[in-house]
Amino acid sequence: MAKKSKKTKARAKTRAKTKTTRKTIVALAVGDPTFSRLIDHASKFYGVRPYVSGLVQGLARLKRTLGTDYVIDYRQDWHVNIESGETFRGMQKPALIFAMSTAVTRAVGKHAEDVKIVFPNCSEHEAEPLVKAKRATGFSARRTQTAGHCFDRFLKTVPTLEEVIVLYRPEYHVAATALEMVTKAAESKGIKVRPLAVKSHSELERELSNLPARAPGAAAKLGVFVTPVDLLFAQMPSIIKWVQETKNLPAFLPVTDWVPSGFGGYGVPQFTCGERTAKQVDQLVWPKSGSRFPPVLVASDRDFEWVVSDAAARALRLDIPEAEKKAGMRTV
Repeated sequence: MAKKSKKTKARAKTRAKTKTTRKTIVALAVGDPTFSRLIDHASKFYGVRPYVSGLVQGLARLKRTLGTDYVIDYRQDWHVNIESGETFRGMQKPALIFAMSTAVTRAVGKHAEDVKIVFPNCSEHEAEPLVKAKRATGFSARRTQTAGHCFDRFLKTVPTLEEVIVLYRPEYHVAATALEMVTKAAESKGIKVRPLAVKSHSELERELSNLPARAPGAAAKLGVFVTPVDLLFAQMPSIIKWVQETKNLPAFLPVTDWVPSGFGGYGVPQFTCGERTAKQVDQLVWPKSGSRFPPVLVASDRDFEWVVSDAAARALRLDIPEAEKKAGMRTV
């Protein structure tokens, strides 16, 4: 048997050292578990929340290389499993958990003791016990607080609206606050609000299938507004398909990552949220001597985007108001 060269031995030693020293970050979101995977290369982002690709880009700017310095154990699971703790059974302790919603952050705090937490969005972070205890930090995209502003953009995008169906998850304060903000904004403009509560993926599909369809070419008097809730983010492609393609109704989203397949949205993109948490993740996963626990960062007004899809508008036979294109709207 031929002897291994010195270069071959050196490369093998480097690979072994990398494998033992690289960190594991668990990224956890509500959603279909079949999308779970180990991410060690940028080619594995399909079907993954945009938060994660944003985080990876942010870490790359800090000279942290995916696959070499760290890997991401990307996990999705249904809300009931995350809340009950079933998701965390058998999980080896990671360097950090990247919790992609307020509900997930709370579940991590309850079922994964002594694990550091970074969230890419938690709108009302000041009231969160884990933040106060310095177990969790991250970024606030102010989605709940700006839900009314989001609806205002929907109405400016589709000025023929007379009624709006608001998708939300019941018994969840984040959704309740967003619903309150949207209701106030809509009723101030004389728009009727029809709240539609959904608790699961199957219930969402059933309710969407029962929505009334708009006749081709008819005025868009009814629209669907999506509140910023993890259950709904997990089903965004299905929402877009049912509402726009099947029912011929305009849907408006609290983020812009799903536009142009989605008709329109307003908010801080999930990609941006993930990118903004990179320094916090870097500080907690690779701590330096004397470093303090990083504070929560909050989105500025400049971080918000209002984006509308030309292709979706054409498919829905809707005319995008030209005046709004000069007032902050961006079309793609």
